[in-house]
Amino acid sequence: MTNAPFDAPASRAPQDRSPDKGSTRVSVDGAMPESAAGQEPEQRAQVEVFNPNQLQAVGARPPLGDYLRDLWGSRHFIMYDAKVRLAVSQDHTILGKAWIVLNPILLGLTFYVIFGLLLDTSRGIDNFVAFIFLGLIMFTYSIRSVVAVSRSMQSGRALVKGFMFPRAALTLSIVVRDAMTQVWAIGAMLVMVLLIPPLEPISWTWFLLVPVFLLQTVFNWGLGMLLAPLVNRVPDVSNLMAFFMRLWMYASGIFYEPSRFVQDERILALFHFNPLYQVLSISRSLVLRAEIPPLSSWAILATASIVLCVVGFLVFWRNEESYADER
Repeated sequence: MTNAPFDAPASRAPQDRSPDKGSTRVSVDGAMPESAAGQEPEQRAQVEVFNPNQLQAVGARPPLGDYLRDLWGSRHFIMYDAKVRLAVSQDHTILGKAWIVLNPILLGLTFYVIFGLLLDTSRGIDNFVAFIFLGLIMFTYSIRSVVAVSRSMQSGRALVKGFMFPRAALTLSIVVRDAMTQVWAIGAMLVMVLLIPPLEPISWTWFLLVPVFLLQTVFNWGLGMLLAPLVNRVPDVSNLMAFFMRLWMYASGIFYEPSRFVQDERILALFHFNPLYQVLSISRSLVLRAEIPPLSSWAILATASIVLCVVGFLVFWRNEESYADER
């Protein structure tokens, strides 16, 4: 049997293979070939490592810096909520927003009849009508704003429980609404000063009511935030708020000049260091006497407003987690 010879080629000719489209040829030393050298490297997705320590419980108090940034981010909500609150505040009445001006006027007339005509506490005060109206309009602003801010966590319970946002935004929207209301009341007060005899001349010192108004607004916000955690924990306190604020009003010379009835220097010092008494005293000096009050009066009002605002804000922030608690 004859076997056919099997001739194996000694060597195989190399095949000419052109590189496929999209393929990249890498040299032995690992350098990129010239064809790929000019191409930009592909962008890779950034992968963040999960850190469980960064998790926060729902409703937990954020750091103070983050809280302030969130509060600034809520500025559009604050303005919108304040405007809505102001728009619907008197919609259920026939006269509507006219009551913003009528309420202090009617209250002022009541005080004038009782304390000006019957009790004759107006002795020594040239323009007692303007004296009492100005005092009432300025002080009732603090009563209205402080009481509303202190009750804000209760009145806004549904909003507080349903959404995540800095709770101070709710208090600030109430302060802005009351400030808008007070602008109308101050305007009406100045018109009355010009129309009700004895007429008071217009003076450039009236413009200094603006810093008084701003400092009083800061004071109201700070005091309201300081009391809000207490009112939230003990709701009965809210029923005492109006009583204490009215007692504070009577102790601030709302319808009398303290120096005419008090001779004790220590008691007069208590009046002097009362921030809301300074609001009334400064406002009356600017409008009725066209005089600039002493620097000490401005310093007491400014210091009390700034310190109370800072302390009240920090107390309110530290109790942030308690406002959404179920009861």
